[in-house]
Amino acid sequence: MTSEGPIVVDKFGGSVLTSPADVAAAVDVVVRQRSAGLRPVVVVSAFEGVTDTILSSASVLLADGGATLRGEAAHPPDSALARETDRALATGEALSAALFALGLGARDIPARSFSGAEAGIRTAAAHLGAAVRRVYSRPLRSALADGLVPVVAGFQGIGAHGELTTLGRGGTDLSAVALAVALRADRCELFKDVGGVWEADPHLVPGARLLPWLDALQLELMAELGAEIVHPVAVRRARRGRLRLVVRSLEDDAPATEVRARPVRGDEEPMVLAVDRKERIARISLIGPAQRMPELLPLPAHGEGSFDEGGLRVVWAEVPVSFAEQSAQSVHAALMA
Repeated sequence: MTSEGPIVVDKFGGSVLTSPADVAAAVDVVVRQRSAGLRPVVVVSAFEGVTDTILSSASVLLADGGATLRGEAAHPPDSALARETDRALATGEALSAALFALGLGARDIPARSFSGAEAGIRTAAAHLGAAVRRVYSRPLRSALADGLVPVVAGFQGIGAHGELTTLGRGGTDLSAVALAVALRADRCELFKDVGGVWEADPHLVPGARLLPWLDALQLELMAELGAEIVHPVAVRRARRGRLRLVVRSLEDDAPATEVRARPVRGDEEPMVLAVDRKERIARISLIGPAQRMPELLPLPAHGEGSFDEGGLRVVWAEVPVSFAEQSAQSVHAALMA
């Protein structure tokens, strides 16, 4: 194994890590990358459902039922409660990282698990949603130079106060992108259960198509407007760092989506649809090149509007949440099919 091959950062989320058997399938991906001359750095989430279980357990122990930890309390979270919750939450990713490193070792590939702090991720001095401030790449570069595959527990780092911190929902995406930018990786591959990025949520719009490529700003806007694909801050960091993102499944021959930091001139940018469902209202947002977008969505809406950003236009409408699926399918059939 060369120590000079391209670096690829692989992020395996909870949706593809539902059991130890899934870890074995993900290990196979890394084995194939090593055989192809790449130098993988693995970033993992907790197994599916583990984070929710930990939060539920913590909530049972609190007099307010967890409102403090969810940011719903009248007063800011008590630092002692938030500190201990962070430490409990971080165990999910630590378990995944250790098991992944074990799986690689069983395949005769030297590997070492790292906490976020050990991997060089430094955050603000905050709990339950700290911002990443900087990344020191030396620990992982040293591991790669020694021929190891680093396996990093995502979603966590160490704050300026010297305490373990977590990065909030979707934080493993941010861990992977921040590490990839710091390592100047060839690319960052994000493994999802639905494979690549679809023009609309395929669970809501059965006729939605998987996109072979997408502008990073479109993906960032999709995420901000309710599409749970990639953490919007992670996409923004990748875009600013000119990092190539690939969203894919575990199967090498399955279709994937390349997320381009800058669109290629001459290629027609697709329209994409995001749905943000609240308690009673759903916002349907169509995102695409400004010159191709309608003035309004063809929906009976409670509210509607539009705004432009970076050559893209977002046209949105608000409908009762019970009509979210029907409305998304209607917009797709009228404007995207």
